[in-house]
Amino acid sequence: MRMNLYQKTTYEVYQAREHFGYKIFDFDNMFAILWNEQKLYYCNMIHADKFGKEELKTIKEKFPNTFFGVASAHEADNLEKGNASYLLVLNVADKFKEDKDFEILKVTNEKTAADFADVIAEVYHKEKDKDLWLKSFKEEIALDNCFRYVGYIDGKPAGAVEFSEGKEAVSVCWGAVKEVYRGKGLYKAMLYFAINNEFDRGFNKIVLNSSEMGRAIYLKMGFVPLADRFNYVVD
Repeated sequence: MRMNLYQKTTYEVYQAREHFGYKIFDFDNMFAILWNEQKLYYCNMIHADKFGKEELKTIKEKFPNTFFGVASAHEADNLEKGNASYLLVLNVADKFKEDKDFEILKVTNEKTAADFADVIAEVYHKEKDKDLWLKSFKEEIALDNCFRYVGYIDGKPAGAVEFSEGKEAVSVCWGAVKEVYRGKGLYKAMLYFAINNEFDRGFNKIVLNSSEMGRAIYLKMGFVPLADRFNYVVD
């Protein structure tokens, strides 16, 4: 499969995590990622150039009764139309000025891993799976190409971001702020904090997938369009 920079980085990120139980399957026109804990099946993902009848047949035969999200570079003609989202890339020329009004901590122990899981579970309405998220985050603390951060307001975990490194670029894999804390500038502060860390480590390309709602924020930060993508579900 010919990959854009976002797809290539995503592939490399999960390839480096296979010893944690993640699995990558390659096909002619797509690759599939199976999450390491199948009780979190809604994180299974297919990245495709196009996703048509043949690709759907291949997935159904290879993974019967398995849920997948599908991210396709071209609109599918055989699935219910999904929401478009936007792949963006930032070419970092220099470090950002950080906002010192927030406490931002790197996930390095069970306490910060639990805070990270708390934010993710609430924002994505998966509170029942909080312990499963924590188990995954705790096991992956030692990864040397993945950096997770928690932002705090009044001492409480309010936001979380994850930056995972590929060979050429860094992917923003998670980015979330609890609803009650939005509009205070925390998310941008966490992004700047994490981007500066990657710049210090020698990376100057940051890639991410944005919704329509978040796109304007990223463009103001200096991100530029990389590609559009269409999102579907195979159940």
